[in-house]
Amino acid sequence: MTVKEKFLATKTYEEFDKNRESFKGLEFDQDVLDHMDKIFPKCYGGKEELYKTPPQPGKKKIIGR
Repeated sequence: MTVKEKFLATKTYEEFDKNRESFKGLEFDQDVLDHMDKIFPKCYGGKEELYKTPPQPGKKKIIGR
């Protein structure tokens, strides 16, 4: 079984994490990238702050820094 076949046979991220060392030489092609989208957890990609900092009274707001 090749490295690519072994990677495509993984079903979960936990299974991938256990065998992470064996996938070091894996070449990325479209099949591998599509499978990675299925098993890797999704990240939050928002650009807003999670905790907004209210402006401090008496401080000047500087824009563009």
